[in-house]
Amino acid sequence: MTSLTKATFLCLLGIAAGLSGCTADNAKSRYLLAEKLYADGKYLAAISEFEKVVTKDSRGKLGQQALFRAATTQALYLNQYAEAVRKFRQFAEMSSETEAVWEANRQIGELLFLKLEQYEPAISHYRAMLRARPKAKEAPELLFRIAKSYFYLWHFDEAVEVYRDIRKRFPKSTWAEHAAYQLGVTYFTRAGHSRGRTSDENVNPNEAFEEAIDAFQNFLKKYPKSTLATEALFGIATCLEEMDQLDAAYAQFASIRNIYPSPQVIDIKLGRIKERKEQRSR
Repeated sequence: MTSLTKATFLCLLGIAAGLSGCTADNAKSRYLLAEKLYADGKYLAAISEFEKVVTKDSRGKLGQQALFRAATTQALYLNQYAEAVRKFRQFAEMSSETEAVWEANRQIGELLFLKLEQYEPAISHYRAMLRARPKAKEAPELLFRIAKSYFYLWHFDEAVEVYRDIRKRFPKSTWAEHAAYQLGVTYFTRAGHSRGRTSDENVNPNEAFEEAIDAFQNFLKKYPKSTLATEALFGIATCLEEMDQLDAAYAQFASIRNIYPSPQVIDIKLGRIKERKEQRSR
């Protein structure tokens, strides 16, 4: 290599190093600007700056941090849930930080389930999380979300199966208590749903209401002091009413009038049952 070539090479190397340092400094400056805009409540402008950091440092830690912050800002303040999901997924694919990836996946599940109400994708996502960490502390809650997703999709048998799984695997968790109550709700809803569908020959509404009563009674036996106990009693009364057992339903509603959070609701129920009984006696 001639002295001229060496000089040119060293010069170019120096320029490249300088540009690299400049790019890093530029990304850091933009990140600081983004955080300032965020602190000032200028969320759209903050996201724009975070995204510029991602472009300049796409594989670096600063770029990944900016990606996570942009996703969080869109989810919390701008209701841009689908875009937030996309960014969280991008972060999860790029990052090597195990806990940060888990948190990103947790946020994706929250958005799919609570905000976007995309229950089938939520089920798939939560199941993938459980495969990655079957013994995670969040496992019973993730299973509960899966069961609720099935419920919202009217896949009642699948919901029941998952609720039972929660009770079996995590009997001492608060989610087992919620699952026990939701079993009654699921049976009740399935009964009402099947009653309006003449094509559904697999479900006898009265049998499903009986299953709901059994589930509510088992819940009360297991969790007599639960904050959901009164709701379970209300559920039993409603099942009896739906099964046309009006005397039993009336007695059940009357017994909880003074402890139910909305006594006026009980009064309406009692009034309607009286009207139905009077119509029968005519």
